Amino acid sequence: MKNLKMLFAFSLLILSSSAFAAKVTQVKNKKVLITLEGDSASVGSEFFVINASGKKVAIIKVTQVKGDKAIADISKGSAQVGYSLQARGGGSAASSGGESSDSYYDSKLNNRVHNGNSMGIVGGYLMNSMTASFLRISTPVTASMSGTGFGALGYYDYAVNPSITLRGMVGVEQYNVSGTASDNGLCSNSPTCDVKLNYLSFYGYGRWNFIQGKFKTWLGAGYGYLYAIGKESTVLKSDQISANQIFVGALGMDIRMSPKSYIPVSLEYGMFPSSDSVKANIMYLRAGYAWNL
Repeated sequence: MKNLKMLFAFSLLILSSSAFAAKVTQVKNKKVLITLEGDSASVGSEFFVINASGKKVAIIKVTQVKGDKAIADISKGSAQVGYSLQARGGGSAASSGGESSDSYYDSKLNNRVHNGNSMGIVGGYLMNSMTASFLRISTPVTASMSGTGFGALGYYDYAVNPSITLRGMVGVEQYNVSGTASDNGLCSNSPTCDVKLNYLSFYGYGRWNFIQGKFKTWLGAGYGYLYAIGKESTVLKSDQISANQIFVGALGMDIRMSPKSYIPVSLEYGMFPSSDSVKANIMYLRAGYAWNL
């Protein structure tokens, strides 16, 4: 009986070794070099990459085979030299909770990647408003203006942890408003007052990701520095318009499309520091496309 047990254990060891004989020997630029160690592979074959703990950490797809070596692209996850391989659809390596299906692996991978750093581009629709008040021959004169503009920005997200993210953005935006004044003489003797600005915009945000998963939802607050690269106004003196600061509050959602990409959407409210004569704000609606790094 003792000999039978030893034979059984030895057989399992041999089977286990043969199942994971192929190894990752080089990793570079999302490609891996595989030493097959007698295992078979062909172009198009897919394998799980198994770490030292027996967990699936990546999926690779073979693109070239020559002798006992093969080259494969990393489809998902990350690999390291020395990790073993398992044919996709074969027996599972050890996994949490005893699950062995692709769905378990995919959900773990999606969450891990989606909580990392990312970069993206967003387009913005800006709803602007401004109130300008002045004394004209000792009489208060007010111009109430509103309008819309557009913006295009790029951003980078740095994940401090899954719940806290820091975002930096840069791009160009329009601030356009127009309206009427209570005295025609206020706006260059015209009944219509307007302000037309093009900004080179810089923003920094802190985000709290209070809902995780496919629809990551967040609250954020930030600060912006807006440098005027184009300016025209009938109510403000153009030579006094150079740069502005703005404080922003935001509610947003990152809608995951795949482990590598998501759609960022946000609704934001920005308020310029007010002065004795001018008060202004912006309502932003932003949407775009982003990539996990």
